[in-house]
Amino acid sequence: MRRSAATSLLVLLAIAPCWGCGRGQAAAAPVKTLPVKGTVRYNGKPVTQGTIKFEPEGPGREATGAIQPDGTFTLSTYEPDDGAVPGPHRVAITGAGATVPQKYSNFSSSGVEVEVAPDRSDYPIDLK
Repeated sequence: MRRSAATSLLVLLAIAPCWGCGRGQAAAAPVKTLPVKGTVRYNGKPVTQGTIKFEPEGPGREATGAIQPDGTFTLSTYEPDDGAVPGPHRVAITGAGATVPQKYSNFSSSGVEVEVAPDRSDYPIDLK
């Protein structure tokens, strides 16, 4: 019986530092988002496929949206169509095939930046 109590005490001491682990992250509210929609064009013509991504410079998750056949998109961050976190973002376009130069598929080389603000929701992306 002594051994059982000692074993239980050791197990208790071993797991005690983990009590509450992960609770803070699950309880943390996501950063507020703002509606973001727009049209992606390359040389004036709609980009007809792919994914557009907005990477925030500050806190918050990356927002993504499927580019529709007419070039339109709506971004999602935490839930479908909830938009992007406010503030400056770098933009990348992936999966567009040969219709868009490869440089636009990477945040650091695309050179496209957008400021997501509460006073607007339409963000046309004109690539050249």
